[in-house]
Amino acid sequence: MTSKTTIISNLTVYGITHAAIDATCAALIFSIPAIQSTSAPDFFWLVILYNILAFGLQSILGLITDYFQSPKLVAFLGCVLTIISVAIFSIEPVLAVILVGIANALFHVGAGSISLNLTPRKATAPGIFVAPGVIGILVGTLIGKTGSYVAWQFILLLVVLAVFIWFVKPPNIDYSRRSVEQKNTVNYFGAILFLVLLSISVRSLVGAVLVFPWKSEMILLIILTAAVVLGKSMGGILADKFGWMRIGIGSLLLSIPLLVFGANTPLLAIVGIFLFNITMPITLVVLSNILPGRPAYAFGLTCLALIFGVLPVFSSLKEFLGSGSIILLTVIISSVALYYGLSLYSRNIDSNKLLG
Repeated sequence: MTSKTTIISNLTVYGITHAAIDATCAALIFSIPAIQSTSAPDFFWLVILYNILAFGLQSILGLITDYFQSPKLVAFLGCVLTIISVAIFSIEPVLAVILVGIANALFHVGAGSISLNLTPRKATAPGIFVAPGVIGILVGTLIGKTGSYVAWQFILLLVVLAVFIWFVKPPNIDYSRRSVEQKNTVNYFGAILFLVLLSISVRSLVGAVLVFPWKSEMILLIILTAAVVLGKSMGGILADKFGWMRIGIGSLLLSIPLLVFGANTPLLAIVGIFLFNITMPITLVVLSNILPGRPAYAFGLTCLALIFGVLPVFSSLKEFLGSGSIILLTVIISSVALYYGLSLYSRNIDSNKLLG
């Protein structure tokens, strides 16, 4: 059993580094138009390229990480490559974007794998690890868009954090291929995998098309970001305590009226966003549990589902997908997919642990 000291030290180091990595990536990307005088179409394709690399590569890199059983080294390499990207950004911006996309993927599968094994088969630690990334994206985006990007500050921060990663003791990771029942197979594996990934993709799409006209107010934007952070971080804690099914499905269903009918009302929308993000650690841990011995690959699959879900936003369908009726339908689809995915998953374990 992992000690509390190991859990706290790893979550602190990797959580802060997660925020720093995502802040660096966002600052670098969003400073391109101002620093490089890049045209709007070129910038658009650079953003697409970055997201495909950062999210799309994670499942492949996750397989490699699990094969060599080296998540700590992979996370460390992600930090080092991010530092290199920042250092060459002013000289080779396109190469820097490519490298920082790969670096982001490396860090996430390495650190994500470690987070999944701090509280094995539970959602608490992964939720706490993932949450700070939202803060990093907000801070980095603001830095990039306001022209406040200063390379050496990011380099110094990442060097310090890389040192902490190198010296922090990771948890023991069981790479044996045992299922949640300690058997060689998981019943309904294909169906569970499809339904959970579908739920993640649809949830990603909804998050990308939601429009909150009041977000231009900085205070409300910060509160909205805090709601996302709390939803992800508290989601795992609440789910482990009260049951994955009850918390996961309940939070999604409660978020529907708040997001569909309360988007123009800050208080309602913020509560809705909090509820909407609670399911994230649940879906992540379900995938990890049906893929025993492959935590980095499981983490990477969730990010692959995220990028598939968000891709339609970059097409002419964005306005159509952002309508109230479509958002209502998609959240319902995500809820139904998660419900049946968890129901099938519960047949492999003691259902009391799942239902709470």
